[in-house]
Amino acid sequence: MGFKHVAIVGVGLIGGSFALAARRAGLSERITGWDAKAVLDEACARGIIDAVESSFDSGGVCDADLVYLAAPVGAIIGFLRTRGNAFKAGAIVTDAGSTKREICRVAREAVPKTVSFVGGHPMAGSHNGGIEHASAELFQGAPYALIVDEPNGESIGALGAVEGVVRSIGGRPVRVSAQSHDRTVARVSHAPQLIATALACAGARRGDKADLQLAGSGFSEMVRLAASRWSMWEDICRTNADEITLALDEVIGELEAARAGIAGGDFESLRTAFEEANDLVRRSAYAAIIQPR
Repeated sequence: MGFKHVAIVGVGLIGGSFALAARRAGLSERITGWDAKAVLDEACARGIIDAVESSFDSGGVCDADLVYLAAPVGAIIGFLRTRGNAFKAGAIVTDAGSTKREICRVAREAVPKTVSFVGGHPMAGSHNGGIEHASAELFQGAPYALIVDEPNGESIGALGAVEGVVRSIGGRPVRVSAQSHDRTVARVSHAPQLIATALACAGARRGDKADLQLAGSGFSEMVRLAASRWSMWEDICRTNADEITLALDEVIGELEAARAGIAGGDFESLRTAFEEANDLVRRSAYAAIIQPR
């Protein structure tokens, strides 16, 4: 699996890590990037990319064989709408956006039929953003969703190519529909983020700094995600609002049941809840998630 030219749109944590992993895997002869000037200057200085991708600003056609869109969801959507015709015929375009239905819908409308678009989402990242945190190891062992809506011969070929790319950077490709993806990540990614934020806010609004003096690793692990930036999460909440709402309803229902059990002395129901949670954690699919790499 190799490309003459890979272009990365958004050279931050994900895009920069993809560039480093792709370079290590020997995926491309040349890697270019498109982002703010300061980011690109640093990316070039660090050797993360070889050069700035100027075609998207000049109005020309990008000659990259593979284009990797690693910006926030709203920026990816905007890029596809304004520069959907900037890809050369035969190119493969894929993205790393955290929600998939809206991105894939816009891609179907904006990207020419001569270009193959494969929606993607690496289930890897960090609350620390920016190119300074980029790492070739970021995708190692992580699930990587690839969207398989409305497959045809050409899209299946492009999907296979992107699967090869994902494996080469250490990820585990998982084929899924856009609808199923957004439903699942609302529960395993988006709701946990909002729960961590709520827990941090509840602690902060008590206004008693002494409380945090007794906070141990459990609290720190729970609120780690609360350091994530709203600038990224706003687009996620807007484009997956329906599924996130349902996911939060499910969690709120469990919390209300726990509250009722404690208030009413029904500790048997709490024991059952703990046992169900313990069983979930013991399952192999989830054990891999919680165990440190």
